[in-house]
Amino acid sequence: MARREALQELQNRIAGMLQKAGSDKGVTASWLGVRIGARRVLLPLQQSGEIQSASDIQSIAYAKPWFLGVVALRGNIVGVVNIASFLDAAPVDPVLRAQPEQPQARRLVVLNEALGLNVALRVEALEGLRGRDAFLRSGPPASSAPAYFGSVFTDPQGCIWHEVNLQALAQTPEFLDIAVHPDAGALAAA
Repeated sequence: MARREALQELQNRIAGMLQKAGSDKGVTASWLGVRIGARRVLLPLQQSGEIQSASDIQSIAYAKPWFLGVVALRGNIVGVVNIASFLDAAPVDPVLRAQPEQPQARRLVVLNEALGLNVALRVEALEGLRGRDAFLRSGPPASSAPAYFGSVFTDPQGCIWHEVNLQALAQTPEFLDIAVHPDAGALAAA
C-alpha cells in the first residue's frame, strides 16, 4: 500500500511540474529524462504515458530476452520491454557505466495510447522533466544510430542525453517482433 501511495505522490509531483512548466513564461518541458541502462535518455512527453512501478511482471514463454513479459495496469494487459537490453548496441555515457544499478528505483514508462501499442518501457531511474533550456548544445545522432534516435544533447555538467522518438520506436519491426524464432537450419537437420 505504501508503494502505491508513493507512486501516486510521484505522479502528482510530475503533474504539478508539468502544470507549472506550462504556466511559466518561456519555460517548457519537452521531455521526460530517464536513465536506461548506462544511458541518459529523453522521452518526448507527448509520446509518453503514465509512470508505474516495475513490479508483478509475468514472464512470457518464447519471447526475446528484452521482452520481460506482461503486467496488468488499470485493467489493461501491457507488454513490458527492458529497453536497456533492446538498445544494447546504442552509444552510452561512460560516466554512467561506473555507477551501480539501483533495482529499487526501476519504473515503467507506458507509451502514450495514441501510439497504438500497449507497451511499457522499464527504465532504471527517472531523471525529471527537461526542456531545451536545460542543454548547452545539441547535434544529430551518430550515423550508425537507429532511426528512432533523435538529437544528442549536452547538459551544463557535460552529460550526454539521447532523444528517443517513441513513435518511431513503436513502428520499428525489430521492436514489434518479440517472438523467439527457431533456427530454420536446426529444424531442417532434426
